[in-house]
Amino acid sequence: MTKNAGNMEKCYSNYFGLIFKCPVESELNACVYKKLRRLPSKEKIAYYEALTEDEKKMLIEKHQYCLAVREKKLTFYKLH
Repeated sequence: MTKNAGNMEKCYSNYFGLIFKCPVESELNACVYKKLRRLPSKEKIAYYEALTEDEKKMLIEKHQYCLAVREKKLTFYKLH
């Protein structure tokens, strides 16, 4: 494994917990992880591990966008 590949794998493992639970209190209906979270644990893990690097990257990017939008809404709500 190259150093770059090791770094990418570490990055993906940082997001591994998303297959189990949303870090914001409740997931949205449009969440890309929603169907995956409904699977039994062993199936979730097998599915996630079988994803390509690009598929994992896409899931992470969608999660980061969703989180950013939700955090902005929460911050705005708290200020007013």
